[in-house]
Amino acid sequence: MHQLSPSPGQARLIALEGIDLSGRTTQVQLLHDWLCAQGYRVTTTTWRTSPLVSDILERARTKSPLRPLTYSMLYCADHLDRTQRVIKPALERGDIVLADRYIYTAFARDEASGLDAAWVRNLYRFSVQPDAIFYLHISPDEAVKRRLTLLELARQPKKKLNGKHKKTTTSNAQQQQEGIHTISTIKIPSFTPETLESFRSFEKKMYSQYQSMQQEFGFSVVEGSQSIELVQTVLRRAVMRLLWEE
Repeated sequence: MHQLSPSPGQARLIALEGIDLSGRTTQVQLLHDWLCAQGYRVTTTTWRTSPLVSDILERARTKSPLRPLTYSMLYCADHLDRTQRVIKPALERGDIVLADRYIYTAFARDEASGLDAAWVRNLYRFSVQPDAIFYLHISPDEAVKRRLTLLELARQPKKKLNGKHKKTTTSNAQQQQEGIHTISTIKIPSFTPETLESFRSFEKKMYSQYQSMQQEFGFSVVEGSQSIELVQTVLRRAVMRLLWEE
């Protein structure tokens, strides 16, 4: 993987990683809005969003599952397309690029699925090396707890308020504690006991992979069980230090 030289602007590639429901998407959106308010040009990129591949991946996830190797190749194609269409052009313009998941998601997922680590890393050798990698750390049990909370919120009846229907929600403090994405809209699938256990099992594998990658790739670990505001404060301070580096 090669490093693009920053332009006279503040070009930086910043990746946020973590297992499901660690709060990445919320934190990326908050960082994006804050940096834009400071006058920076900001581009965001999200896992599995290439217009060439995203539909195929979505169909595979909702219909007949594919083999791990096939998923691996499709995810890599998605990342390659976003690298060429989004990430490199944005960095060349001098933008700050915020990545909601990066190649470390592929490393964790593919290795958790039984693929060879060296093979997977070589597959992504074209990638641009991030300037910073923030790992939002939560435990697999916390991820399951947050998933159950989201399912419960999704089942709550709508209440009529000022002539409009509005869902009953928990307090803001509870949302922060549970790490619920108050900014991003997420689709919550129905979970049977079997699928919930499968979710728990895979998150444990992902968690193990992320833990082993921390030192290898120099992750900056941020405790994701803190409130949304505290996590954002930690990230903003770290990002500002990064931007002031020569």
